Amino acid sequence: MRRLLFLLLIPCIMAGKTHAQVSLEIEGHRSVALEELDILADGTGFGGSVAVTYSLENLESLDLVARAGFNHYGSKVEDVFDVDGNLIPIDSAYQGIPISGGVRFYYGESRKYYVEGLLGVEIKRGDIDVFDLEDETTAIDPVGSIGGGIWVTHRFGVVASFGVSNDLWRYANLGVSFRLGG
Repeated sequence: MRRLLFLLLIPCIMAGKTHAQVSLEIEGHRSVALEELDILADGTGFGGSVAVTYSLENLESLDLVARAGFNHYGSKVEDVFDVDGNLIPIDSAYQGIPISGGVRFYYGESRKYYVEGLLGVEIKRGDIDVFDLEDETTAIDPVGSIGGGIWVTHRFGVVASFGVSNDLWRYANLGVSFRLGG
């Protein structure tokens, strides 16, 4: 994780003004599985993320964002029927590690409210295809997310996001964020 944060900070260090333009955000959230993932995961879970934001000098309302996180969408233990009518047991936890980057747009002069869009990859773990008769598998797929938030104070905010990946892997997160620096 240290290496990832270092790689995310390299462009900021090269810019030479890291003390004022870079902030680190730590987020904790409730993950809600949606659509197909909700059928597989059977519930809600928890998660967290770390984000590095870099404020652009020329565009005061725009920040660059790099984010890495962890989501646990829930677990499932039950039997399902396949095409031939045979019972297939499912005993799996569904988790994801999204790693993404993008932009954050602040509206209002106070930089209190924002929306952001991120693209990247998600390392997914779980019994993604219950009919292949394999246990939990790991896959790396593209992921996109949109979100927004409000900074209640300079350091504390409320955030929400919606993420989409392959195989109808969709989820929503709602949580709080704590900002260091910036």
